[in-house]
This record gives sequence, structure tokens and C-alpha cells, in this order.
Amino acid sequence: MDNFLDQITDEAIRENASDIYIQSESPAFLRTHGHMTRANVRPPEGYELDDAIERILKISGAKAQLYDREEKDLSYTKQIGNGRGKRTFRFRVNVCLSKKGVAIVMRRLRSVEPDPVNLGIPDELTRLILDSSAGGIIFIAGPTGSGKSTTLASIIAFLLKSRALNCITIEDPIEYDIPDGIGNIIEREVGTTTLSFETALRAAMRQRPDIILVGEVRDPETSLAAIQAAKTGHLVFTTIHALMATQVPSRIASMFPIEKQSWIIQELADVLLAVMVQVLVPSGRLGPGKGELILATEFLDTKEAFTRELLLKGQYDRLRTEQRSRKIGWTLNQSLKKLVIANSVDELDARRVTNDLARFMNE
Repeated sequence: MDNFLDQITDEAIRENASDIYIQSESPAFLRTHGHMTRANVRPPEGYELDDAIERILKISGAKAQLYDREEKDLSYTKQIGNGRGKRTFRFRVNVCLSKKGVAIVMRRLRSVEPDPVNLGIPDELTRLILDSSAGGIIFIAGPTGSGKSTTLASIIAFLLKSRALNCITIEDPIEYDIPDGIGNIIEREVGTTTLSFETALRAAMRQRPDIILVGEVRDPETSLAAIQAAKTGHLVFTTIHALMATQVPSRIASMFPIEKQSWIIQELADVLLAVMVQVLVPSGRLGPGKGELILATEFLDTKEAFTRELLLKGQYDRLRTEQRSRKIGWTLNQSLKKLVIANSVDELDARRVTNDLARFMNE
């Protein structure tokens, strides 16, 4: 009979779970699509985690070492099948002591799609990235669960596949297994390999990066460090929670005291290249593909002088008008309308995710 570690990882892979939780004297849990559920696999009665710990840490007597160090962070690789049908699955693992004995948390590292086109990421964004040799900052915005991390991982994989670059990623947590390609990638994780986004960004300036990925800007310190990195010629990618592209500058400014807000807008305007807002919409097709998620986007190109002038003056309504005219991008409604007309998504589903319901189908 397969041991418990094999059984629980097999179930996680079948159920497409993102996380596995195992603890002494407790049932195992999986997190799937953000929801915690008890695993179908149960540890055998009297089962000890010693075997699982030794297999993950790859040393005998690992439990004793764990007591010495209290916790360990590492990766675990599982292979299924053989020959051409062999598949490799990677997990980031934290093993630590708990009140009940030992706790193991395993996060599955996803394989990344190295071609952004296959995810529906617009060519306009890819072209802008390839042309941005002087650096700058690009924001990917949208609600929670809209695939922002997936988009960024795909863009980074695409760049590393096609160019010899040094890329530094700072995430919380690391979600994708991004291959080196012909470039180099240094992946850091807040809470395990660095104390904070800000700390890792400061260190990145001494690591000669071409590209920096910041998982999310959440505070003024991280925002300012990301902007400063862009001002020194680095291409910076990051995410932010905003529903409209034109909301991003004011969202950044709101992180700062009132007396510094106009200054940070000026700093941002100097380096802001583009903002893309994205949402995921269920496919409206019948048959194969029904229920799949389709990417809808809003795009704002801010690299031209006149758009930066509008940013500095706080004329966001004018910026939105220019965006709506398709001179400097497009709105989410325009993207959704295109998908509805093509019967790719249902109108009701499109209405649920729009960021401007009053103008829906009228742009």
C-alpha cells in the first residue's frame, strides 16, 4: 500500500488543490479554489509523521533535527508515471513543531504558461514590455482571484525564455515554478527568505537585476521602493487591488500622508508605463470549453507625455475619456462587449464583473 504522503499528494493533484495541511493526531486538509476541506485520505490509526518528514527532508533522523531547529522551509518533488508520460509536481514545504507534535504545510508550485497569448494577455502589453528598454513600472490590477499572479508569472517566463536577463521576484507566497530559460531568476518569498517586500527591494538594487517582480504593493514603503527601482532603469512589474486603470495613481497616493500625495503622483508619473486591469469570466460556449475562465482586460497606456500631464493635474476623468476613445487603450466594458458579441461569454456573466455597469454595452 502506498504510504500516506503519496496518498495525500496524489489526492491534492487530482483535486487541483493549492495547499496540503498535515498535522500529528489530526485529519489532513486541502485548500482548493481558496476553500479548506478535509481530505478523503486519512492517516492510518497510530500513524506517525516521521516517515513523511524523512522523505521530505531526505535525511534519516530528521525529526530530531527538526527539534533542534524548530522549523524548516524546503521544496519537495513528486513524479508520476514514467517515460514520456512522466509528470513532475513541485511543492514548497514548511515543516514545524506544533502543540500536537509536527505540522507540515505543502503549497503546490504551478507550472507557468510561457506564452502570454495563450492566456489571452493582449499583444499591446507584450509589445510595450519588449520595447521598454529604459525601465519603468507596469501595474496589473483587478479584484482578488482575477489571475494577476498568473499573468505576471507568464510574462516573466516569456521574457526569460526569449532574453538573457536577470530577474528578481518578491512574492507572498511564491505561487509558480518559473523556469530559468536563457535568463536567470532569483525568487524570494516574504516571511521565509526575506522579511518584507521593502527589504527585498532594497537588496535587489545590489543584485544587478534587469526585471523586478513585486507580488503586490500594499504599503507606502513598498510603493516608493518599487517606483525608485523603476526610476533607476529597471523594468518593474507589480499588482494592486483596483477596479479601474485610472484609479491606480490615486490608490497609490492614498497610501501616503496628504502632504506627500502630490509628490508621489509626480514620482509615479515619471515612470508609469501602463496599467492593465483584468477579470476572469466563465465561458459561455457549449460543449468542450464550457465553464472555462476567459480573460477580459482594461488597458491604459501612460508612457506618452500628454497622459503623464493629465496624471500630474489629477484629470482622471479626462484620462478615462481618452482611454474610452481607444487612443491610449480600452475599457473593461469594451473588452467584455467584444466577448459577448463573439458569444465567448454570457452577457449576464459579463455584467457581474464589469467595473462600470452604468455604461455597460454603451462604450
